[in-house]
Amino acid sequence: MKRISIAATLAVALSGVLAAQALASGAGAISLTFPIGARYNALGEAGTALSQDVTAIWWNPGGLAFLPQRAEPHDVQIMQSSLAAGLADDIALYWAGYATPMGRHGALGFALTYLDMGEQQGTDENGDPTGTFDSYEFAFSATYGVQVSRTLGVGLGVKYFRDKLAPDASIQDPRGGGSGDSFGVDLGMLWKVPKIRSNIGLAVSNLGPDITHVDQDQSDPMPRKATLGIAFSMYSSEAMGLLMVGDYLVPLYKWKGDDYGFGLETDQAVYGGGVEWNYLRSLFVRFGYKNDDTGDIKDSTWGFGVDLDRWVGQPILFDFASVPQAEGLDRVNRLSLGYRW
Repeated sequence: MKRISIAATLAVALSGVLAAQALASGAGAISLTFPIGARYNALGEAGTALSQDVTAIWWNPGGLAFLPQRAEPHDVQIMQSSLAAGLADDIALYWAGYATPMGRHGALGFALTYLDMGEQQGTDENGDPTGTFDSYEFAFSATYGVQVSRTLGVGLGVKYFRDKLAPDASIQDPRGGGSGDSFGVDLGMLWKVPKIRSNIGLAVSNLGPDITHVDQDQSDPMPRKATLGIAFSMYSSEAMGLLMVGDYLVPLYKWKGDDYGFGLETDQAVYGGGVEWNYLRSLFVRFGYKNDDTGDIKDSTWGFGVDLDRWVGQPILFDFASVPQAEGLDRVNRLSLGYRW
């Protein structure tokens, strides 16, 4: 009974905040479902065909292959996002990544995702408090991308995931169940089509075994997904540029009678897109829209960015995004800071 009470307490603490993102679909490892990079969050949470910096570790390993083409091919970025604005200030997502060229046609990247779920209050079967505990998730990723031609990049990523929902001692179940882990594989390709000023991206993410906390009957699938994206340069000059992006995401776990199996869950498809205007490739304004019926999200996204290289002589990037959560919840802000050399 005590295990059930603590699980219920945790669910209440996170209800409406994290549940709308992953629990509605049945997947575990919720920290792997939040898009990385404020730039792409502002564009309707779309970046599969656009990301070619260190954030490609999350979006599309194939995009990482084009990192050596940049004047400053080394890239480091961090991102922070609150996840429970107005409800719980101690629930937040953190991400850090570093990518470096591996020769002229490939790049290697590493990233760490950390989800701080805050402090929880445990209770016994009578509802009496038994003490507090911290809950969290983290994932470490290593990704390699390589160009197989001038216009085509492919990539492979691997990751290790672990969560700690509650101490085993608090659950008081001889089988444990407060923590679980798994691993995942990401595959991706990015195809540049100069004739139509477009990129086309395809990525398959988080392919791996279920996350088991108590036993196999109480396991959750990794948030497996397939994403198709497009990025189109609508206008480009020395002074200004305008581009459009879009993503279509389909979960790769499907309910099959008594458990989740592998399959395209088209009823839970998510799509989003946006436009980005830039001035001198230094000042950026972004607007987008996201539609996620399962997560109860149908709303706009927006944000801006600054590349300080032109103004202070240092290639420092700052991006801000405002994104919606489930209906009835406050919007949240995501901040990214990057440096390249």
